[in-house]
Amino acid sequence: MTMAKYWRFLPLLAVGLTAYANNTPEEDKEVNRKNVIRLVMKRINNEHYAPKAVDDQFSRIIWKKYLQALDANKNTLLQSDIDALRKYETLIDDELTNPSLEYFNAIYSVSMQRLRELQEVYRTILAQPMNFKVKETIQPDRSTAAYPADEAARREVWRKSLKYQVLKKMLEIQQKDKNKTDAVAEKEARKSVLMSTDGLFKSLLSNTASDDRFSAYMNTITLEMDPHTNYMAPIDASLRESMLTHRYYGLGLELTSKEGDIVIKRVMPGGTAARSGLLHVDDRILSLSDEKGAMIDITGMSIVDVSKMIRGENNSTLKLLVRKSTGTEKEVTVVRGEIKEDGNAAKSAVISDGARKIGYIQLPEFYLDQTRPDGAHCAVDVAKEVEKLKQQQVDGIIVDLRGNPGGSLDQVVAMTGLFVKTGPVVLEKDRTRIGSYPIQNGDKPLYEGPLAVMVDEGSASASEIFSAAIQDYRRGIIIGSPSSYGKGTMQITLPMGKVGDAAKGIPDISYGSLALTIKKFYRINGHTTQLNGVIPDVIFPSRRAYARIKERDNESALVADTIEKAYYMPYPGDAELKKVAAAAQDRINRDSAFNVVKRDVEWLRAHDTPVYSLEKNAFKQQLNEIQSYNDAIDKAVKLPADKQLTIKGTSIKDATPDNLAKYQEWMNNYTKDRYLAGTVDILADMIGK
Repeated sequence: MTMAKYWRFLPLLAVGLTAYANNTPEEDKEVNRKNVIRLVMKRINNEHYAPKAVDDQFSRIIWKKYLQALDANKNTLLQSDIDALRKYETLIDDELTNPSLEYFNAIYSVSMQRLRELQEVYRTILAQPMNFKVKETIQPDRSTAAYPADEAARREVWRKSLKYQVLKKMLEIQQKDKNKTDAVAEKEARKSVLMSTDGLFKSLLSNTASDDRFSAYMNTITLEMDPHTNYMAPIDASLRESMLTHRYYGLGLELTSKEGDIVIKRVMPGGTAARSGLLHVDDRILSLSDEKGAMIDITGMSIVDVSKMIRGENNSTLKLLVRKSTGTEKEVTVVRGEIKEDGNAAKSAVISDGARKIGYIQLPEFYLDQTRPDGAHCAVDVAKEVEKLKQQQVDGIIVDLRGNPGGSLDQVVAMTGLFVKTGPVVLEKDRTRIGSYPIQNGDKPLYEGPLAVMVDEGSASASEIFSAAIQDYRRGIIIGSPSSYGKGTMQITLPMGKVGDAAKGIPDISYGSLALTIKKFYRINGHTTQLNGVIPDVIFPSRRAYARIKERDNESALVADTIEKAYYMPYPGDAELKKVAAAAQDRINRDSAFNVVKRDVEWLRAHDTPVYSLEKNAFKQQLNEIQSYNDAIDKAVKLPADKQLTIKGTSIKDATPDNLAKYQEWMNNYTKDRYLAGTVDILADMIGK
């Protein structure tokens, strides 16, 4: 969670102050990367909440984890490569103390060589028809397997992997067109897999490959300190800032992926793309211009990487080569403009429950834009939604924080003050002191009626601060998955670079930025959400119960501990809340639909690393069995037609036809939500008859 942002340049040591007039571009890059290492390690050692010792043991961990980052499925490097790289196993700590790139350069060189070798391997394999009547098996997850002993063993790994991919694609093709024969579908599937693999390798071997691998190397180091200390290259730092502020400069396009291509899914009204009239839904983007104007083929790039290229400076131009739905290709030039992203803004609606009205507020993240006076503040937006619901005379309010990853600490403190009268919201602890963040609302909360808060495994950081405060004050009831994410740390974002000299024509240099963990936060009762998360008062069975996606699943996560609790006064009525929670839990435990979720999730947990047959009929049977369990869960968590929720809108800002359609679509998505319906029932119990 971002606590604050200090946007200033950091000083470099003498080696970083010299102009590199006589250096080659590669030599400049080497010097810059050493400066990144120097600055990152200096910041970690001086300011991280609990920096780990950078010693031989730390070196061994980085050595192993960077190998995993580059070759997670152990299908690229050979065992001989691992043996040759082992000499660096206890030297990386020295290379971080006295910046050196010897290990990085060595592993980069060998990995690129192996990738180039594999291009011929996969193309040769995919050039030949595949026999899906042979009885053989594959375990797609090779993370625990050994590295291939030689090139022949590696080729066998790729043969089975590509056969698995082709078989999956073949079944997809025949699912769409049941009249296609195995021979036709197999040929189309091989062509599709070849295109996607070509695209992947084009990205892996692109001219940004070295920078991408270096960012991964730095993050292997920073993330070993804790899961939230991470390095961002300049373009990633810019993207992070735009996500938090909900503003960026781009074209106003929503993208999707179809058959390996990046396709325009929606042209946002008011964006420069819409105003230009040059880009349309279903246009396939083939190439984009880089910062120097050169056209870059985007085949194989992810939507995230393409989005990064589309974003840029205000009023800058971007060239796009697109293939129209007619099949013709056209190069267009569009000027970037400001995009205000309101898709993750707070929204509200009213749910009818018999004679009762239940207010519903969804907040996908705790956003804050401090860059301008009219910047987005989520607490202000939530207050506006509460006012709308009060005007509708709702009997209670649900705040939905499912999937909310956190955000601004200031905003969660302010938002808590909308519902709680007075007192501390959260405690913090750095290396030397303990502090608190109090409510500042003049002892006048905006809403004092019945309140429920929904959370799940994706509710983290600021979401956990809010739900923990509501729970500790006994202000409302917390409902959701067995626990929230479990992040109890605070970060600051520190830019790194060197100030240039405009008079001498020397530009500023950016080395990116570092998100650094500097504090831990604690509930007002002295306990922590770190690792533990927030345990709801009422627990729903979760389809993601078996997924390793929480803080405690990270080996480098900071430990959970306790401090002295703060002075605060819980609301009266705790006994009644417990009574409501107990009755609700009993109801959920007896619910047949939720029992289907619980049963089938357990089956999926037991089969989460399957060994697949590569014989078509057996493979299809395996997929159908797995899909049947997922389908049963999907059906169970959706309400039948006669039980669906009745949801009506309040009002929205900028009520254009496009925005109204999106708002209606948002409400429609929740009419079948059994978890929301269960929460409505619980809030109804709190309200009473």
